[in-house]
Amino acid sequence: MSPPFLSRGRRFVIPLCAWLGLFACLSRADEIRIISLSPSLTELICDMGLTGLLAGRSSACDYPPSVVSVPVVGDFGRPNWERIIQLRPTVVVATDLERPAMMRRLREEGIATLLLPCEGWEPLLAAARAIAEAAGQSQAGEEWVSRMQSRRESLQQRVSSFYAGRARPRVYAEVWGRPLTTPARDTFLSDVITLAGGDNVAASLSGKYVHISAEWVVRQDPDVILLAYMLESGAAAANLKARVGWASMRAMRDGSICQSIPPDHLLRPGPRLMDGAEALAEWLMQWSQTFDRGSDDPRN
Repeated sequence: MSPPFLSRGRRFVIPLCAWLGLFACLSRADEIRIISLSPSLTELICDMGLTGLLAGRSSACDYPPSVVSVPVVGDFGRPNWERIIQLRPTVVVATDLERPAMMRRLREEGIATLLLPCEGWEPLLAAARAIAEAAGQSQAGEEWVSRMQSRRESLQQRVSSFYAGRARPRVYAEVWGRPLTTPARDTFLSDVITLAGGDNVAASLSGKYVHISAEWVVRQDPDVILLAYMLESGAAAANLKARVGWASMRAMRDGSICQSIPPDHLLRPGPRLMDGAEALAEWLMQWSQTFDRGSDDPRN
């Protein structure tokens, strides 16, 4: 059976050559050198306490601040082959957004690769375990997974208790304004909204981040608008009010626009997603205490 790490559809498998390469790495733990080509995986590595094993990163890997001193091997999605080889990594980790041809070339050079599509909660936990095992630090991976699961379960219990007998707020999340883009059901952000106690108005849409019309949003008449991208202070409400028909929506009339949560806490599939979920849960609970629309609202 192939170990559950490398992407193939919705499963993780890893080629035999790379798997044997990982075992070679594990036998020389003091020589492990990891290059991360993904910001979310870089955060994950650091959050597990493995920052010292990072030999390289993409230019988009900007968090935590301690990674600034780690050499850059190119831009996100456009790694520099020569720079990677110069840094002599034992393993290169990336998401499924990276070019497969590049990963094949690395394996041909005897460098182990982990292609880890973090498209959901379980894949994120699997990625933590995979990276930790590749680094010879399996315990660090298990401890991180345990911490994240504990935080998630604690938030689920708190949210469930709070909304017992209460209607959950209907949330329209906007990840970009031109064109209007919202997270459908198969996204991390939709999961974050649900975990935080909201109902994603786009959860019935198939796909991931989908383009929708301004009229579609008006028809949904959300309770809350969650902006998951940066706008200048005060610009959000003005931009939204300028859209035809939006002033009539309940969220606009009540001023229920959430723009206080850093976008990386909502959109980067890594350790800070739980920070985003907890912050959004607090915001929605405060909203619910102010604008409790009751469980008998006809839109429920």
